[in-house]
Amino acid sequence: MTIPRAMAFTAALTLVSTASFAGPATPKPDPAKGRTLAERVCVACHAISKTPASTVASEVPSFPAIANKPGQSMEAIAGRIVIPHPPMPAIALTREEIVNVVAYIMTFKDAPETNP
Repeated sequence: MTIPRAMAFTAALTLVSTASFAGPATPKPDPAKGRTLAERVCVACHAISKTPASTVASEVPSFPAIANKPGQSMEAIAGRIVIPHPPMPAIALTREEIVNVVAYIMTFKDAPETNP
Protein backbone atom coordinates (compact mmCIF):
# COMPACT_ATOMS: atom_id res chain seq x y z
CA MET A 1 0.00 0.00 0.00
CA THR A 2 1.47 3.37 -0.97
CA ILE A 3 1.72 6.21 1.54
CA PRO A 4 -1.22 8.25 0.10
CA ARG A 5 -3.42 5.15 -0.01
CA ALA A 6 -2.41 4.23 3.54
CA MET A 7 -3.22 7.77 4.67
CA ALA A 8 -6.58 7.64 2.90
CA PHE A 9 -7.40 4.32 4.49
CA THR A 10 -6.44 5.57 7.95
CA ALA A 11 -8.40 8.80 7.49
CA ALA A 12 -11.44 6.94 6.20
CA LEU A 13 -11.31 4.38 8.98
CA THR A 14 -11.14 7.13 11.57
CA LEU A 15 -13.89 9.06 9.84
CA VAL A 16 -16.35 6.20 9.61
CA SER A 17 -15.58 4.60 12.96
CA THR A 18 -15.80 7.94 14.76
CA ALA A 19 -19.16 8.64 13.19
CA SER A 20 -20.43 5.16 13.92
CA PHE A 21 -19.34 4.82 17.53
CA ALA A 22 -18.92 8.31 18.92
CA GLY A 23 -21.19 9.80 21.53
CA PRO A 24 -24.00 12.30 21.01
CA ALA A 25 -21.68 15.00 19.60
CA THR A 26 -21.29 13.03 16.35
CA PRO A 27 -24.57 12.35 14.56
CA LYS A 28 -25.28 8.88 13.22
CA PRO A 29 -24.84 8.39 9.49
CA ASP A 30 -27.98 9.60 7.73
CA PRO A 31 -28.60 8.04 4.31
CA ALA A 32 -31.43 10.50 3.56
CA LYS A 33 -29.08 13.45 4.01
CA GLY A 34 -26.51 11.56 1.94
CA ARG A 35 -29.00 11.17 -0.89
CA THR A 36 -29.82 14.87 -0.81
CA LEU A 37 -26.12 15.73 -1.01
CA ALA A 38 -25.53 13.15 -3.77
CA GLU A 39 -28.38 14.66 -5.79
CA ARG A 40 -26.55 17.98 -5.64
CA VAL A 41 -22.88 16.96 -5.87
CA CYS A 42 -22.50 13.43 -7.29
CA VAL A 43 -25.23 13.12 -9.89
CA ALA A 44 -23.27 14.91 -12.62
CA CYS A 45 -20.92 11.91 -12.85
CA HIS A 46 -22.55 8.96 -11.03
CA ALA A 47 -25.89 7.20 -11.35
CA ILE A 48 -26.98 7.64 -7.75
CA SER A 49 -29.98 5.29 -7.82
CA LYS A 50 -30.99 2.00 -9.36
CA THR A 51 -32.94 3.89 -12.02
CA PRO A 52 -30.84 6.93 -12.96
CA ALA A 53 -32.61 10.12 -13.98
CA SER A 54 -29.92 11.06 -16.50
CA THR A 55 -27.20 9.51 -18.61
CA VAL A 56 -23.70 9.25 -17.16
CA ALA A 57 -20.42 8.00 -18.58
CA SER A 58 -20.28 4.21 -18.69
CA GLU A 59 -16.81 4.07 -17.08
CA VAL A 60 -18.07 5.88 -13.96
CA PRO A 61 -19.54 3.34 -11.53
CA SER A 62 -23.08 3.78 -10.24
CA PHE A 63 -23.73 3.92 -6.51
CA PRO A 64 -25.25 0.39 -6.62
CA ALA A 65 -22.11 -0.88 -8.41
CA ILE A 66 -19.87 0.82 -5.84
CA ALA A 67 -21.84 -0.64 -2.92
CA ASN A 68 -21.72 -4.15 -4.36
CA LYS A 69 -18.05 -4.26 -5.28
CA PRO A 70 -16.63 -7.46 -3.72
CA GLY A 71 -15.25 -6.76 -0.26
CA GLN A 72 -16.63 -3.22 -0.24
CA SER A 73 -16.75 -1.35 3.07
CA MET A 74 -17.80 2.05 4.33
CA GLU A 75 -14.15 2.79 5.10
CA ALA A 76 -13.04 2.02 1.55
CA ILE A 77 -15.71 4.24 0.02
CA ALA A 78 -14.90 7.08 2.42
CA GLY A 79 -11.21 6.74 1.54
CA ARG A 80 -12.01 7.17 -2.16
CA ILE A 81 -13.90 10.36 -1.34
CA VAL A 82 -11.24 11.72 1.01
CA ILE A 83 -8.42 11.06 -1.47
CA PRO A 84 -10.08 10.73 -4.87
CA HIS A 85 -8.59 9.05 -7.91
CA PRO A 86 -8.72 10.52 -11.43
CA PRO A 87 -11.07 11.36 -13.02
CA MET A 88 -12.97 11.98 -9.75
CA PRO A 89 -12.51 15.58 -8.65
CA ALA A 90 -11.57 16.54 -5.10
CA ILE A 91 -14.76 17.76 -3.46
CA ALA A 92 -14.65 19.63 -0.18
CA LEU A 93 -17.06 17.80 2.12
CA THR A 94 -17.34 17.80 5.88
CA ARG A 95 -16.83 14.59 7.83
CA GLU A 96 -20.57 14.40 8.44
CA GLU A 97 -21.33 14.85 4.73
CA ILE A 98 -18.90 12.09 3.74
CA VAL A 99 -20.35 9.68 6.29
CA ASN A 100 -23.88 10.49 5.11
CA VAL A 101 -23.01 9.96 1.42
CA VAL A 102 -21.26 6.68 2.26
CA ALA A 103 -24.30 5.57 4.29
CA TYR A 104 -26.51 6.35 1.29
CA ILE A 105 -24.25 4.45 -1.10
CA MET A 106 -24.30 1.43 1.22
CA THR A 107 -28.13 1.34 1.11
CA PHE A 108 -27.63 -0.27 -2.31
CA LYS A 109 -25.63 -3.17 -0.85
CA ASP A 110 -27.47 -6.33 -1.79
CA ALA A 111 -28.25 -8.53 1.15
CA PRO A 112 -26.10 -11.66 1.07
CA GLU A 113 -27.91 -14.64 -0.32
CA THR A 114 -28.68 -17.37 2.16
CA ASN A 115 -29.11 -21.01 1.32
CA PRO A 116 -32.14 -22.75 2.83
